[in-house]
Amino acid sequence: MTKTAKTRWPRQTTMENLETYGYATQGAVLKYGDHALAVGFEGRGYHAAVYEFIDSPEETGLGDIECMLNLVETATELFEDGGHAMAWCMKQI
Repeated sequence: MTKTAKTRWPRQTTMENLETYGYATQGAVLKYGDHALAVGFEGRGYHAAVYEFIDSPEETGLGDIECMLNLVETATELFEDGGHAMAWCMKQI
């Protein structure tokens, strides 16, 4: 099955899972306020996704990387590098 922008990124996850399960391979998962920005390489370019936190360390007693995220938006295009993909993420907020 070929992954598309919609199927590549999980709808709900954590920052820890995005890193652990390879969604951010050769990329990054960054906390940015109440959002998490995710960039990962796959095959021919870099994918990008924006998540929002749906719980907090204050509510759960967990660290930021363990709090649940909800997928907000994914880029439909591939980017030539991780910097351009991350710039796309930042423009979405």
